[in-house]
Amino acid sequence: MTGSVIIRHGHTIDDAGRILHDERPATWQEAEKIAGRRLDRRKAYAIIDGAIHESIRWSASCSGCSYGVNDRGGGCRECGFHGVVRQGYWLPLALTDLGP
Repeated sequence: MTGSVIIRHGHTIDDAGRILHDERPATWQEAEKIAGRRLDRRKAYAIIDGAIHESIRWSASCSGCSYGVNDRGGGCRECGFHGVVRQGYWLPLALTDLGP
């Protein structure tokens, strides 16, 4: 798996209320200059408001068909009848670094 870097230039909101981000490819050199160090080429990064963010992803119970916090749902249209959904977020790089 190879990573990537994008830069977010802004966003618009369409008639349905969806947020559409204006994101374009960026170079590893741009991102590493902002980060001040070499970045892991296996991960996905974004330059948002001049800061580096790392893509984090996790699985969660489907809100449409699960009833308890730890329950895997029975399956519905929202989750594709699997009972779980994938979630993702751009987390600032400073919050993802656990070491010194």
